[in-house]
Amino acid sequence: MYDKDIIMLQIAASKMDPNHFLMLILLRFELFDYFNGNSVSKDQDELMQWNRLTEEMLFLLIAIFERYIPGISHVTKEDVTMREVIHLLCIEPMAHSTLVKSLPENENHETGLEAVIAKVATFKPGVSGHGLYEVKKERLMDFNPFFYHYSRSQRSKAEESQKKRRSQESNDKLRPPVPPTFSPSFSRIVQLLCCDVFIHILRRILQRAAEDRSTHWTEAMIQRALHLIGQALVEEKTQLESCSVEDVTFDFSLKVGSEHGKSLFLLLSKIKALPSLEAQKDLIKWLLQMFEIVKCIREKSSPTVSVSMDTTKPEESSQDKEKAERKRKAEAAKLHRQKIMAQMSAMQKNFIESNKMLYDNMPEMGTQEEPVTSSEEVLTCILCQEEQEVLPLAPAMVLTACVQRSTVLTQCRGRIPANRGTYPLFMPPDLAVGTHTGSCGHVMHATCWQYFEAVQNTTRNRLHAELIVDLENGEYLCPLCKSLCNTVIPLIPLEPLTFNENAEIIGQHLTLTRWIQVLAARIRGLKSVMQDNGSSGTTGLFGDSQPDFRSILAYGVQERKFSDGIAEMLVVCATTVHRVGLKTAPNELCPRVPLMAWNTCAFTIQAINILQEEDKPLFGSLQNRQIAGLKAIVQFAASQRLKSSQGVIQRHFADMMGVGLVLSIPSLYQEEGIDLQPSAVSSAFNNMYIFHLVTMAHILQVLLTSTAGDGEETEEARLAAELYTTVLLHTGLVPDSSGGSVAQRVKAGIEPFLRSAALFFNCLTGVHPPEECSYLALPFNVFQLFQDYRRWCGSPSITKALQGKTQTIYPRRRNRLIDLPEDYSALLNKASHFCPKSTVDERKHPTLCLVCGAMLCSQSSCCLSQLDGEDVGACTAHAATCGAGVGMFLIRECEIVLMASKTRGSTYPAPYLDDYGETDPHLRGNPLHLCPERYRKLNQLWQQHCILEEIARSLEVVNVMFAFEWQLV
Repeated sequence: MYDKDIIMLQIAASKMDPNHFLMLILLRFELFDYFNGNSVSKDQDELMQWNRLTEEMLFLLIAIFERYIPGISHVTKEDVTMREVIHLLCIEPMAHSTLVKSLPENENHETGLEAVIAKVATFKPGVSGHGLYEVKKERLMDFNPFFYHYSRSQRSKAEESQKKRRSQESNDKLRPPVPPTFSPSFSRIVQLLCCDVFIHILRRILQRAAEDRSTHWTEAMIQRALHLIGQALVEEKTQLESCSVEDVTFDFSLKVGSEHGKSLFLLLSKIKALPSLEAQKDLIKWLLQMFEIVKCIREKSSPTVSVSMDTTKPEESSQDKEKAERKRKAEAAKLHRQKIMAQMSAMQKNFIESNKMLYDNMPEMGTQEEPVTSSEEVLTCILCQEEQEVLPLAPAMVLTACVQRSTVLTQCRGRIPANRGTYPLFMPPDLAVGTHTGSCGHVMHATCWQYFEAVQNTTRNRLHAELIVDLENGEYLCPLCKSLCNTVIPLIPLEPLTFNENAEIIGQHLTLTRWIQVLAARIRGLKSVMQDNGSSGTTGLFGDSQPDFRSILAYGVQERKFSDGIAEMLVVCATTVHRVGLKTAPNELCPRVPLMAWNTCAFTIQAINILQEEDKPLFGSLQNRQIAGLKAIVQFAASQRLKSSQGVIQRHFADMMGVGLVLSIPSLYQEEGIDLQPSAVSSAFNNMYIFHLVTMAHILQVLLTSTAGDGEETEEARLAAELYTTVLLHTGLVPDSSGGSVAQRVKAGIEPFLRSAALFFNCLTGVHPPEECSYLALPFNVFQLFQDYRRWCGSPSITKALQGKTQTIYPRRRNRLIDLPEDYSALLNKASHFCPKSTVDERKHPTLCLVCGAMLCSQSSCCLSQLDGEDVGACTAHAATCGAGVGMFLIRECEIVLMASKTRGSTYPAPYLDDYGETDPHLRGNPLHLCPERYRKLNQLWQQHCILEEIARSLEVVNVMFAFEWQLV
């Protein structure tokens, strides 16, 4: 009814005397006495009320001059729709569906958008396919900041948006647009703009501002008054340009210049200098220019610069001078500081040169040990906001973390151990299921986190709390970013790597052969101590001649202790990893606890190492939270030997090959009742030799399994024969006859391993990396390792172990979501007859697993399954084996369903978009096509283990009140 109200007022204004009409308006707003000067008040509330009423009255006057109504002026319905679209897009760029919903419909339920959208807007597809319409630059001149269909918030947002855009694109400021002419029946409406009462209202408003009586005016009031002045000047200029001066009866500029000292021109010049009206300065300048232009048109002369325009230049120049002076002083102070620093540096150099003899004779401090890395790190707790340095004996600081089972890297999808508590002793090559530990990167004191965790019980009073987090399972939302977490990782400082002058001597003595002898002797000696049965079973590969089992300590040992808080948090994190990874009850004494810590470290590094696929450099491309999480996980895994039984760690060491070998070898340095660990030099040689041995083992794996998937035993045998020939010849190079293909296979097979190893050692040691190969201390040609390690590689036991039952091909393929057809109708046709169990009367709910491509029947009784003794839907049962409980499904209604467990899930926008770049849930009828960018983001969501986090965020925003039965999906 608002449009009809405006039309009724316009009809009245066209039939009545302008002064009489405006006096009725003043009486209706109870402002007649106020503008007549009969009402004087000092009451602040009353003055504020008058100001508000004045603002509303001025806005009504602006609306009365609205002309985009067929019949009121010479416009069509298409012009009206164009104006509506322009003003909607001036708020912000909008999608096609948003525009359709915002436009009024005619009697046929049509908006007319399609006929005008190309004339006023440009369609810009989004990065992820979501397209938006943006108003064309040439249409910005039609923008009216007081468009009468705007709400208060829309008006403010549109004004700010247009100010920002115009300042970026041009110098055009917000000013009244040129309107169409009124039809003859309504042409008298414009006389309101030049009647005596209207000019009196404008003078009183501007005079209060010029006198700077702040309680008697507001900026909104001034802005609307300026807009009305602009409308009047535009109207007069238009009439003067279309008719002769003698025929124009609209004389606004002539009337406002009368009454010396109170003319609008002089009042505008005064308020232009007010600091409180700085935002309106450009509009006032434009109005003053318009006065000059209209005056020149009336005088039939060209516009010239008026003397009156110079009245405000002193204020402008003084402000500019102040800014320039402040800038000059700042530059002078900067130069003065630089000069002082240069003088101090020169004095320091002169002093050193003058006292060179003194410096040469001084004892060298710190030359015995040169630190390679610094462990100083000061962090801020997100709960108490206190800073603390991360130190071994300081109170513990922890990193929020989420541990989850994962099949993202699996090479044998669907073959996950079904029974609780079953898990291979070590991570299998096919990575059937792993344990991923991620972090949002936010830090807390351990004591603050424990208090926060206790307070979490109060969230039980919230009706939907249990639907977001499982408190019984230790889950919580990060206090800062609301990411889903279920444990914390203690922050352990890096050990400062210090090398003394004995490092080179040790390197010359501790060769590979000697290192193997020392380790074998140590293992044999520890077994004799623990088992008291001599050294039986340790001959063969390591030889018979062994030194004393304590000779390992001669190459450097040191002590390292942690505070009680850090030790406690080590147990908390390790127990969570063990419990979640094995789906078993918490048991910190279980011998598999350290194994699970090492396994989650290895699995997380492999899962996060997706930079190679995206053609990004290994170092410097990870997010800060990923780097912080990796460093914390590696240091946590490395510290497990300090909290676990040394006997358990030492028994695991003899069977290890990989990350666990590097992290468990320090346990060999333990002595009775003394917590010893290798020195920095010993650790460096241990890491180098272990890494070289494991690299050689992996090269053998690559060669022996490179054709395992083809079923060609002869080809595999041929490759193995070539390898053994190479080893026996001690050349360290692959024979030229077949070297090209074999070398390429080896390079492709070990590159992911080397990248993961580089990340691991970077997080373990903190040494800044140069090139990968030099960083890992590998020869340029890795086949040269065969010559140095030929005795180890030629052992029949090694070859037999590497020719086991595994059929994993290296490099392992990087799993991705399945390929989807470009047209969504192809999926609908495929799903039309997918379930043989359902009857004709049953409603079908076809669902596609995006992880493996299986077609399932969700929310239907025909395909219920048993899972842990409970009836569950097909998707829930499928996710348990396909994704270790996590699933991503595309349902028929073109929506994504994310599942985290039998009790939690959420929906997510599908990667299929219509021609306007929008999703079409529930299939309204628009043709849908696959958006590669959207699907790529879905793939990243799955690969980076962010599904649980996305579900938690979605449930927190939706504010669920009643649980959805996700187990039946």
